[in-house]
Amino acid sequence: MFVKKLRLAELDKLILIILCLLCGISILFIFSTQSGGQFGAQNFALKQSINYVIGFTLLLLFRLLDLNQLRLLAWSFYIVSVLSLLLLTIAPESIAPNILGAKRWFSIPFVGSIQPSEFFRISLIVIVAKLIADLKEKSLHRTMQEDLLLLGKILLVTIPPSLLVYQQPDTGMVMLYMFAIVAMLGMIKLNKIVVTIGILVPLLAISIIACLFLFKPEIIYDDVIPKLKPHQQDRIIGWLDPSDNSNQAFQSRRSVLAVGTGGLIGKGIEGGNVYVPEKHTDFIFASIAEEGGFLTGAAVILLFFLLITRILEIGSKSNDPFGTYICAGLALSLTIQIVQNIGMVEGMLPVKGIALPFLTYGGSSLFSNMILLGIVMSVRNTYAHQFFGEPKRST
Repeated sequence: MFVKKLRLAELDKLILIILCLLCGISILFIFSTQSGGQFGAQNFALKQSINYVIGFTLLLLFRLLDLNQLRLLAWSFYIVSVLSLLLLTIAPESIAPNILGAKRWFSIPFVGSIQPSEFFRISLIVIVAKLIADLKEKSLHRTMQEDLLLLGKILLVTIPPSLLVYQQPDTGMVMLYMFAIVAMLGMIKLNKIVVTIGILVPLLAISIIACLFLFKPEIIYDDVIPKLKPHQQDRIIGWLDPSDNSNQAFQSRRSVLAVGTGGLIGKGIEGGNVYVPEKHTDFIFASIAEEGGFLTGAAVILLFFLLITRILEIGSKSNDPFGTYICAGLALSLTIQIVQNIGMVEGMLPVKGIALPFLTYGGSSLFSNMILLGIVMSVRNTYAHQFFGEPKRST
């Protein structure tokens, strides 16, 4: 059946508890940041509460999906999500406004802003999981040619839409796509030559960039960085040399100051006095660390750790490889998203427009993650009680 009878008792209780705690933290600190009056009369806390109601509804609905039916619908979801990205590029500004140089959202009356790249992440994870699972079921002993063909198919469904997202511009989201795919490919035994090339090429590129920065920094500053988009140049320069580029590093420096002045227990709710742009969105962790202190920040990180661990556990116990790969892709994607967001707030990584999952104000990121967790709960029904071994399909 396409839809199974909803059995609330079978919902994963640990995931629900974690989500409820993150929901409370998100709304509380968004309320606190808006109490300073910097956002005028807008009630972002109330809007986030509504977003969470919608998000939990989406989670329950996608929990109803059967994994076999999801596999059948994978291509349909993928095509619709790609068409939405194409439509975004040609849509007039009345529908897709250009905000701070970025054209990433549809503005829908009475609904708000919808970011197609967030929902493409769902369809990409699902379609790549299907491609890998189909090949694994078809051929138990794959050849190098079959592995290369699989990689070719994955690149074909990934690269063109990712270029559309990159042009929005949204480099951070493209990065999440790539890590999700890497996680899923890591679950199967690819040909050793293919794996070696896949590891050595990125390592070589990173090594070359690191050597140039250490021994020939003028090449990085004069030849490499100028080829990037203006906002990317500002973020990288501000991160590499914040003392001499105060304007480019303004947001990062302010967030580091907010985190640093929070101390162990923080300044208390509504006690934050360090101005940080976008403090209720991508820099929500600065507000958490400033007002809740190190202990609250550490508690949030612990909740994320428990959530990711639970997703991996569910994936490892599934008797459907398709579900296992989805869980692996989501887990690494969330991990990179969390590390990047908190890293940029702490000044350790360049600033990127990446939301902190379940905490940042906004609908698209929350909705897409809730949908994925709904799928994870559907995967939970295929337990086979294995631990990171090769899953077997039930008969």
